[in-house]
Parts: sequence; C-alpha cells; structure tokens
Amino acid sequence: MKKKIASVLAALILALSLSACNVGYIDNTAFVNDITEQAIKAAVKIVAELRGTTYIGSGAVYAYEQGRYYALTNNHVAGEAGQSVLGQLIVFDCYGNPYEARLEKASLENDLAIVSFAEQEGYLAAIEVLEIAKNDEKVGTEIAAIGSPEGQFNTVTLGRILRYDKAELTGDHSGSEIEYPVICHSAVIRGGSSGGMLINKDLQIVGINYAGGTLEETGEFVEGYAVPAEKITDFLNEQQGEI
Repeated sequence: MKKKIASVLAALILALSLSACNVGYIDNTAFVNDITEQAIKAAVKIVAELRGTTYIGSGAVYAYEQGRYYALTNNHVAGEAGQSVLGQLIVFDCYGNPYEARLEKASLENDLAIVSFAEQEGYLAAIEVLEIAKNDEKVGTEIAAIGSPEGQFNTVTLGRILRYDKAELTGDHSGSEIEYPVICHSAVIRGGSSGGMLINKDLQIVGINYAGGTLEETGEFVEGYAVPAEKITDFLNEQQGEI
C-alpha cells in the first residue's frame, strides 16, 4: 500500500514540478523521491473546532519525545493564542489517521503554534520527524511546500525563495501579527496550506507558511509567505508562549 501511495504522490509532484518551471528544465527527480519516501510522512492536517468555527490547516512534525509527536503550525490555524484550548483539536497524519491533540504553545507575533499528539499503537503508519534548518536559506534556493490546501492531503508544490520582505496582508488575519521580513516564495499554496512546511533539498524545514498573495481580480496565485527558520528557532527557544 505504501508503494502505491508513493507512486501516486510521485506522479502528482512531478506534474506540479513541471508546471512551476517558467524557464528551462530542472531535474528534481531526487528531490521528489526524497519527498515521497520521507518528508511527506512528517506532514499533518490540523482541524480545530472553536466556538462553532472550524479551522483547517497544515502542520509539520519536528520532534518526538516520550511517546508524543510535536508539530509546528500557525497560531491562526490552532484557533488563536489564548482560545484554542477551549475547543477540540484533531491532527491527521499523511495516511488520514486521526489523533486527539493539544495546544502546547502559541504566538501572535510569529503566527506560530505547537501542537502535540500521542503515538497510536493501532495505526500502521510511519511518522517522520524533520529537523529545522539552523539558518535562513538563501534567496534562489529551491524549496517544496507541503500542506493540506482546501482540506486535501499531501499536496506538494515546488518553487524558489524569491526574497525576504515584509508582507502587507489584507482581510481577516487576526491570528497573525508578524511585522518582520518573511520568506517570499513561488511554491503555490492555497487556503488550508497555512501551517505547512517549506523544506529544502536536505529535507530540513526552512519555513512555515502562513499566508499567500493573490490577484484581487482573478484570485490567481502570486507568491507565498512563510516564517523563516531563524524565527522558528527563536519561538521554540522562548521559555513561555501565549496559550
């Protein structure tokens, strides 16, 4: 079954890879294979029920300790700092297995949160743990975005880091107060991709997606925005979070 899933994912990612190339041809075969064999297994979908509202987003498993997995996501996916503890939080692994989860830490300023869930003996699933890059990646680096846009599972798109810049967001982004330069990238993301990972070819987490830019007239994707690795590390090293 795992081989069948991997082959389907490989075909999907190859198609996305080719569509994302505007000029010339880049051989991403090895990158695609590593994603389907390993990185995709660190991706989770997150569903938070809070005061009658359902939040759906993505997450990335970065740690395992004493029978529990820990995943990064966005504050606005988990339900906003100080509130999501009042609702139900469910995490789904890449095979669709559900886990009851809890919010461990959250920050409005970074639009980041940590959710944890216990390992389940009855699930025939291999969850991977990916490390976080020690430094911010360079502009031009090839990256992959993995997430759950529109509630889908295991969606992968390829792109590059375009620049580091402040993102001027419009609309309702009350769960985010990011004011520092973030990763601006070309990997296509959509609603539900929030909290999903950006990874490099070493399968390190280099960013956590939190928003995307689209054309107002057509809704066409322009670029994505992600919290960079060094800000993620700062958040993880903070002694206390807003929960």
